[in-house]
Amino acid sequence: MKSVRKKALIAIIIEFFVFSFVGFSLVLMLFHAGILAFPVIAFMWTFWGFNVLTFFIGTEIKFRYKISFAVLNLLLVSLLIAFLINSAESTRNNTVQIVSIAVSIVVALLYLLVSILFVKHYWNPAKNEVLRLFGKNPPEPTLDDCKTKYPLLLVHGTGFRDRKLFNYWGLIPEILEEHGATIFYSKHDAWSNIEDAANQIVIALKEALEKTGSEKINIIAHSKGGIDVRYAIARLGLSDKVASLTMISSPNHGLKTMDLLYSVFGKEIFKFCAFFVNIWFRILGDKKPDFYKTTQQFCATFMEKFNDEIVDAPSIMYQSFAGKMKNPLSDIFMWLLNLIIGFSDGDNDGVVSVESAKWGKFRGTIEGRGFFGISHTHEVDGYRTNPRLKESESLPTGSKTIRDFYISLVHELKDTGF
Repeated sequence: MKSVRKKALIAIIIEFFVFSFVGFSLVLMLFHAGILAFPVIAFMWTFWGFNVLTFFIGTEIKFRYKISFAVLNLLLVSLLIAFLINSAESTRNNTVQIVSIAVSIVVALLYLLVSILFVKHYWNPAKNEVLRLFGKNPPEPTLDDCKTKYPLLLVHGTGFRDRKLFNYWGLIPEILEEHGATIFYSKHDAWSNIEDAANQIVIALKEALEKTGSEKINIIAHSKGGIDVRYAIARLGLSDKVASLTMISSPNHGLKTMDLLYSVFGKEIFKFCAFFVNIWFRILGDKKPDFYKTTQQFCATFMEKFNDEIVDAPSIMYQSFAGKMKNPLSDIFMWLLNLIIGFSDGDNDGVVSVESAKWGKFRGTIEGRGFFGISHTHEVDGYRTNPRLKESESLPTGSKTIRDFYISLVHELKDTGF
């Protein structure tokens, strides 16, 4: 940490003299129009400001934040000058005024977004370093009710990737860590087929075991992630490395709706869609996106054969939960899927039916309290709304909200010896 502050201090001194000289030179060269140099000066001094911040908090700030704020500061000062010049009677122009206001709104929204991301990323490390700077130790986590014997591996479903920002699991990982849990992510592709996803999960799992020195791991998988893990256990030698597998709305018996869609539209339409989906997700970071094969693997006929061939390991505890939307209004983004899947598969969460989710020890259905239900996105706190749950004896004790559900679930694993 001392080296980070030392580098920042050196940069502060150098930049102070360089930026002062450059800024002063620009103002002199432009003379009467010296005000036009201010946007460039604002751009330069942003980097100096971030080095000052680094010096105080002892944490290196990523270049993407520095350049983002520098560009936004340049635009803000430019807009202020534009408003100032345009306010003069001799140069007033309504078109310039309207364009400036429109651009100002966009820049303000971008500034707000970048600020939120910046604070979210650096708040905790900065807070702890400032405490240390003043000779105080940051508070240690006092909760350990989720401190399991084996670490947790969270395995996401189809269409998403593990990212630090806009976490697939909402605020659940952060809250579990506050309660003492050790969290790792599967980091597999968004649209990989079962076989490819399983191979990527194996790599992430072994990295987690290596980092922690643990013999085994507990897995909580959502949606297709559960199927990927089942395959990895049965075919890729994970039976002695997994203590428990908890599946949340995993399509263990497939979806009759997918069989129906394939029979109605034919394979060609799915292959056509796959061409564009695969290109887009490869741009987003997928190594081997396979939309066509993945959609085929959602079919009930495929999963029937899959279940005959993929056998559970007797040494692992398998348990499952299902989610259920009470009506299409439970999730406005999934109302159509809920209706379509309900026609062929019955009660569902907008993606997976209750019957399809049942595997191993079925623990029951996660339902919402009152008028609304729990959708596929609600199950992982995707909207960050922490929906309230209908309490049930089949769910872990104290499952009042979806975040409480996960805390209680992991607490159960701990009490079971996992």
